[in-house]
Amino acid sequence: MKKSISTFLIGCVAFVMLQSSSCNNVKELEYKGIKKTTLQTLNLSNAALMIELEYFNPNNFWLDVKETNLNIYLNDKFIALADQPTKTQIPKSALFSFPVVAHFDPIKVLGFAFANLLSKSVKLTLQGSAKIGKQGVYIKVPVDITENIDIQF
Repeated sequence: MKKSISTFLIGCVAFVMLQSSSCNNVKELEYKGIKKTTLQTLNLSNAALMIELEYFNPNNFWLDVKETNLNIYLNDKFIALADQPTKTQIPKSALFSFPVVAHFDPIKVLGFAFANLLSKSVKLTLQGSAKIGKQGVYIKVPVDITENIDIQF
């Protein structure tokens, strides 16, 4: 009995070591840009904007994104919190869209828009973290994206 328990424990430790060593070969997801934005709700007190971020997964295996928490800044001023509406499965070696929903105060953003009315572009920054993994093992990875967006009237 003791021998079978110790064999089982050694097997578990070996399995965990093999799993964790395969995580060292994980390549970072490549950010490609904003694919699409859709206004979900808008009223005087709050608004929600769906933002589809496009990425490429260079890994030869699928991954899951379980939880995302982001702060959104326009020209370095905080305007919104964004989170992930649903768990997203990332296909292996493929482009994919990753949705986040930004929740913001429309009055505050409108004031910001007036302040930047004559600008030709704004700097959009997303900072925070996401939990990425597979088969129930997740790691928290930082997200730090900055992109200049042209404003067209």
